[in-house]
Amino acid sequence: MSLKQTLKKAKQIERQLDQQAETGVQQSLSTIKPRNYLALDPLLRKGGIHEKEDIDIVRKKRRRETKQQLRKTDWLSE
Repeated sequence: MSLKQTLKKAKQIERQLDQQAETGVQQSLSTIKPRNYLALDPLLRKGGIHEKEDIDIVRKKRRRETKQQLRKTDWLSE
């Protein structure tokens, strides 16, 4: 998704919210309005389509996974 498309999507969401406010539609108190609508876009999340397969990134992932595995092992039972 290009920058132009994401900005267009953000404006579209803002217009929808403005229309809802004008028509008097009340949002329930349980729904929370996010500050940044684009943050919910799955393409812009960390590790998404823009992630590079760099050697440092791969090593960092492996280290993180091994640390998690070591934390999960029960050393006293062995």
